[in-house]
Amino acid sequence: MTAQVAADLRAAVDVLERDGWTQGGLSEDGRLCAIEAIWRACGQSGGERSQNAVEQLRTAIPFQRSIIGWNDTPGRTAAEVIAALRAAADAAEAEL
Repeated sequence: MTAQVAADLRAAVDVLERDGWTQGGLSEDGRLCAIEAIWRACGQSGGERSQNAVEQLRTAIPFQRSIIGWNDTPGRTAAEVIAALRAAADAAEAEL
């Protein structure tokens, strides 16, 4: 992975810490799910940068096919989502 992926994932953490986290949709009352936080951090709702960041996050949440499903798992917490984003960023940096 690239330094850009790590930076985008860390920016997604900043977005969630600033705006808050939600489940059950991309956004609710200004709070965002993990995917929407990545999209906003990348400055786009798609594209290669966000796809790379999403794929890197997927590596931090083993045995999950869908980040949306993982984000929306009952009992999931904002702290878990933020920790996974940070772990994915750390892993991307380790690959440099």
